[in-house]
Amino acid sequence: MKYVLFVATDPAGEPTDENPQAWVERWNDRGVRVEGMPLKPAAETKTVRVRGDQVLVTDGPFAETTEWIAGYDLIEAADFDEAVEAAASHPMATGGRIEIRPVEPLDLGPDMGNAPHEGDAPASRFLGIIRADPSAPPCPPESAAVAEWVRDGLASGRYLGGEHLRPVEDATLVRRRGGELLLTGGAYTDVPEGVSGIVFIDGDWQQAINYLSRCPMARSGIAELREFWRDFS
Repeated sequence: MKYVLFVATDPAGEPTDENPQAWVERWNDRGVRVEGMPLKPAAETKTVRVRGDQVLVTDGPFAETTEWIAGYDLIEAADFDEAVEAAASHPMATGGRIEIRPVEPLDLGPDMGNAPHEGDAPASRFLGIIRADPSAPPCPPESAAVAEWVRDGLASGRYLGGEHLRPVEDATLVRRRGGELLLTGGAYTDVPEGVSGIVFIDGDWQQAINYLSRCPMARSGIAELREFWRDFS
């Protein structure tokens, strides 16, 4: 079973001297961790919404929250217990918080899978974070429209894969405080705009924004564009 681990900050986190690289190597060696990367600060986010014929692009994340996603890891665990074990052993379970989200594959047709990612050096420059927006007009995306968007992105080199997630009600929050493991249901932050999927997008900022604005989910949700923390020089 695949899970996305959202590595998030937490003002109530505790200091830790645990080595993140040791965690990476441990779970790589066990064949559980597939890939992962840190993200640049939330302040550098671009938020994209499409409402009617208008494309609305704003600087910054969808909302000012004290907890924000600092990175992600994709794991393939034998079961949920192993996913919890991996998340609980992450240094940010102490210094921040980890949200475990089960992946729910979408069948978009043949040759529509993810481009191979190079572990800790994803082929794309950006991570698109797709969120729900309860205040937006309902506009459920059709699978055919999503498949067309993916197909166009593959042809242009903008789209390099993605993961559709099971509902936020299936999320599990993992924290370690005072040496005690805390497991609660729910996302890394308590907002109605929960994450429903992630997408890997390549190109420069404008190309990525243009492509993300054509995402069917941007019409009824919120799309955040975050740059991976890596050297592109």
